[in-house]
Amino acid sequence: MRRIPFTNKFKFAIVFALLLIFGGSTLYRAHNVEWAARVTWGEARGETDDGMQAVLNVMVNRSKSPRFPQTLSGVAKQKLQFSAYNVFDANRNKLIDVKDTDTRYRKALALAKRAQAGTLPDLTGGAIFYHSKEIARPSYLSHATVSAVIGNHIFYTTNDSYYAQLQ
Repeated sequence: MRRIPFTNKFKFAIVFALLLIFGGSTLYRAHNVEWAARVTWGEARGETDDGMQAVLNVMVNRSKSPRFPQTLSGVAKQKLQFSAYNVFDANRNKLIDVKDTDTRYRKALALAKRAQAGTLPDLTGGAIFYHSKEIARPSYLSHATVSAVIGNHIFYTTNDSYYAQLQ
């Protein structure tokens, strides 16, 4: 029986494919956790642990809605959704540069890992929107229901049938 020689390129391609198949999900989860934690830190680092958890709850709830991206990182980085990630917000560079030596960022990472694993309890009652108490209720939330007030944030659930007709 004749043996088929494998070139180095072919061996590399097989190893690369195996890494994508078996290691890709780990990288995918790590990416989701990192960006959910960064945006949570940017949005709620001055809040209590419950306040940070509530922001993550909104990300998880959005990822389950067909109106938003289906991943935590997709939700966290969606354009104009979380002010701390907006290009012109002073917090954006801070959240990009934050290191795990920051205790609040480490807390955000721990909470984001639980969110990714599906083990983070929802403190918001299913909220998909929130805003700071310091601003007036946005007009796009006129038909939304307050579901929780946690720290300096007000959280809202929505009637999906009303919002579906607006899209």
